[in-house]
Amino acid sequence: MNAEAQNVEELRKLMKQEAIELFEGDQRAAERWLISSQQALGNRPPFGLMGTAAGIQKVRTLIGQLEHGVVP
Repeated sequence: MNAEAQNVEELRKLMKQEAIELFEGDQRAAERWLISSQQALGNRPPFGLMGTAAGIQKVRTLIGQLEHGVVP
C-alpha cells in the first residue's frame, strides 16, 4: 500500500470513530448515518465520499459541526 492510500485508510478509520462518537457510541446509528443522504454534503451519503482524503475531510467537518450544534 502506498503512502497516499495508507493516509486515506487512516483518515477513514478516524472518521468512522468520530461518527460513532457523534452517536454516543451507537455503532449501528453511525453506520446508518454514513449511508444516508446528507443535505450538507449535496444530498450524498458520507460513505460515498470516503474514497479520497478531501471527501473524508468534508465528512469530518460535518461531524464536527454537528457535534457543536452548528446547523450546516
